[in-house]
Amino acid sequence: MRLQLKPVLALAAALSLSLLASGAGAEVSTDAVRATVFLEPSKTSKLLVINPNGELSVNVLSVLEAHAAYEADIVSGATESLKGGRLSPVDIVSSATHFKDTRHQLSGGITLSPLDSQVSLNYTYGTESDYHSQALSVQATTNFLQKNTQLSLGYGRGFDRVCTTAYAASDAPSVKRPLDSSKGCFTKTEDRASRKVDLDNFQTGWTQTWTPVFATQLVLYGALQHGFLENPYRSVVIAPAGDQALENHPDNRLRLAAALRAKYYLRRLRMAFTAGGRLYRDTWDILGQTYELEAERFLWPDLRVMVHGRYYTQTEALFWSDDYTGGEPVDGPRGQYWTGDRELSPLSSYLLGGRFVFKKNADQQKHFAGVLASFETSFSVDVMKTSLEEFTWGGLKPDDTLALIGSLGIRAAF
Repeated sequence: MRLQLKPVLALAAALSLSLLASGAGAEVSTDAVRATVFLEPSKTSKLLVINPNGELSVNVLSVLEAHAAYEADIVSGATESLKGGRLSPVDIVSSATHFKDTRHQLSGGITLSPLDSQVSLNYTYGTESDYHSQALSVQATTNFLQKNTQLSLGYGRGFDRVCTTAYAASDAPSVKRPLDSSKGCFTKTEDRASRKVDLDNFQTGWTQTWTPVFATQLVLYGALQHGFLENPYRSVVIAPAGDQALENHPDNRLRLAAALRAKYYLRRLRMAFTAGGRLYRDTWDILGQTYELEAERFLWPDLRVMVHGRYYTQTEALFWSDDYTGGEPVDGPRGQYWTGDRELSPLSSYLLGGRFVFKKNADQQKHFAGVLASFETSFSVDVMKTSLEEFTWGGLKPDDTLALIGSLGIRAAF
């Protein structure tokens, strides 16, 4: 029960703060609460993630806004249960291991909006049993040409720590062992250590309104990752005899992406259509492609419905293999690194879903219940299916490739 109370208390505190701010003479405050549920209904490795979050923004001055947010990831599930396979040294049956964890994240910042420009500064702190994170970010946006053109530029710096077993930096990768639990993490326990993860994120965007019914957006993204980039719990079979070691990834990764979206409003049908594509490439040799379609229509003046679909496909990392016991390949340095991460394998995924949004704006002279300037609620459901081309658990195909995602949100402006 303690895990569920923390998000409720944080959201209650945010609401109280907004009411106090309104009483103190702030021009506008906005509260938003949302809960998202992610479910993989696998028979052998069910995963449930509940993500409650709340946001609060207050206009302190006409050009200055302060904002704060809280969110949590309440995770429960079970690991795969294996019944032997071609990577298993003997014919064994292992039962699934159940786990629970909660991540808490707090963030806050300010936004300065002089004339047609905007500058935001944000700080984020996150903690969970085996991972601590801190991040600073700054973003600048400007509008010109009668607000038909918008340019944005952003940078973020992350300072993360991940818990691992207490191996020495000089130890060979083949003798490093994974964590068996998060017990003792970030304490002085002798068999635990923490490793650094440094993150640099860059983003620039160009949004252009070409006509009253047609607009486009181009976004360029880059990220540098350095440090411990493995999963501290994941081991990989690296020898025919069944010897296992903590997965071993390169210490550096450069990620680049470009995304283009176009939106067109068809007056005859009173519908807005959006099409988009995204290309991704990194120094681990993964090439990813994403294609999206979306249609949105107002059913009534205050109610709109949206349906969308997404297709994603990617190639494998340079060092990816479903079997590291068969010796060196002739066309790549697979044996230098090894991974058990299926997100580094060749795969594709399909997503279909929809969303309802109800929004009501109050009259300028009269607010709802005397305090509400606007009220909005939304509900969405998505279904995602992943196709794993080569990834297996000891030669057995995973059955946790179907995910259901539901979200319910409320936003109010005072």
